[in-house]
Amino acid sequence: MTSDPDGKFTFPSILQGDYEISASAPGFADAKKNFHIADRQALTLDLQFSRLAARSDTVTVTADVKEIDVQSPDPAEKVFASEDLLDANPGRPGSPISIPGYPIETASSGIKAPQYFAPGVAGDHGEPIAQFIQVGSYLVPNNLSANAHGNGYTDPNIYIASVIESVQVDGGAFNVREGNHALNLATTYALRSRLDPFFTLTGDQRDITGTAGLSSSEHSWIATEVSYGNGFLDRLEHRKQVKINGGQVFGAGNHILTLFGIGYYGFSYVAGLSPIYGFNSVDAAAGWEQYPDTIDPRQKDQTHTALFALNDVWKLSENSELQLSGFFRTYNLSLFSDFGDGLIRQSEFRTVTGGSAVYKKMFSKKLTLLAGTDYEREAPRRDDLDHYNFYNPTDPDYYGPFVKVDGNNVTIAPVSPYIGGEGELSPYFHYYLGWRRDEVSMCWPMQAMGTTHSSARV
Repeated sequence: MTSDPDGKFTFPSILQGDYEISASAPGFADAKKNFHIADRQALTLDLQFSRLAARSDTVTVTADVKEIDVQSPDPAEKVFASEDLLDANPGRPGSPISIPGYPIETASSGIKAPQYFAPGVAGDHGEPIAQFIQVGSYLVPNNLSANAHGNGYTDPNIYIASVIESVQVDGGAFNVREGNHALNLATTYALRSRLDPFFTLTGDQRDITGTAGLSSSEHSWIATEVSYGNGFLDRLEHRKQVKINGGQVFGAGNHILTLFGIGYYGFSYVAGLSPIYGFNSVDAAAGWEQYPDTIDPRQKDQTHTALFALNDVWKLSENSELQLSGFFRTYNLSLFSDFGDGLIRQSEFRTVTGGSAVYKKMFSKKLTLLAGTDYEREAPRRDDLDHYNFYNPTDPDYYGPFVKVDGNNVTIAPVSPYIGGEGELSPYFHYYLGWRRDEVSMCWPMQAMGTTHSSARV
């Protein structure tokens, strides 16, 4: 039918019975009515669109370089949203995502922590490159200051790529919250507050990975990843990785609490770095025949870690807040390597605890004050270096007696008070001033002259 000038439709002859009348229009939810009409009954119905149609949009917000504050003062920092990030190694170990302009690689395959590279800097497993996990407003450090491998680790392999919302890179500019590791570069991984349910299975002839995640509520989520692979070399890695990431946000009065947890386990055989059969004098003197392989099959690495972090943002007033935060982490490493002088084992087990208290107050547009203290205690135990025998192809499962080369129980405890101020004195002049002191206490046992321990402060 065609409506009259007032938008009314007239149906002059309808048989009696039950009917449904519906209308649709772009942008509106469909309008429907059920009705019954009797024989020779005249019936007038009023059908209206009462609500807009449901829709789902994705909005990416990137702050302008002028929109800096006392917690993120670098005017040259970059924020990469998830849409700008690529999965770096789908189904394989290493960095979960690739940050444009900042390459990262796992040089020896396996599950070892990858190396970062910043312009002009080789990160050497991330020691001069800080990495943080953003839990609420708390920057949880992902740097382990020293380990059995002889340097520090910054291992992003603990993340599941799907849970990363964005990455902030600040280029090494001074920030009182970041500390000593941010000498050349600082990266902050921000996590999602919820996940749409998903399951992905990725595989090829060498690797297979299954990833799943969901949100049980608007402000909680959990994701898991299980992978198995063999790499690209003739020596099969039999690599196994299991990850779990989860988080939840609570609201209680003037408090916003954010809880985050990570669990990770990885095992892998590792390819050798030098020939070992018939190519060194020790093997030849022992009478071993040249073997058509160049890899010590005993080489392997295993690691596991667990981390829990909690952040409480206490809104004291409209212009002031107090942040109380803490985390606890365990970390284990056992690395068997052969560099041509026989098999060596580097191993450790450590616990890491840390806490932070930060006060922030905005007095005016010209002055915002930030003051706080970070404390961390890393306790690597059984930080051992052992030496085993050479590989004997006639007895491939025999490691032989090992010689303890070195072993320590180390405690590294940095305390870092800081204060910063930021403001805008005019539309053309923005300032940021800060002071931070990193005081690191170290303690380790010694067996000399009757001394059972020693300590140093840097």
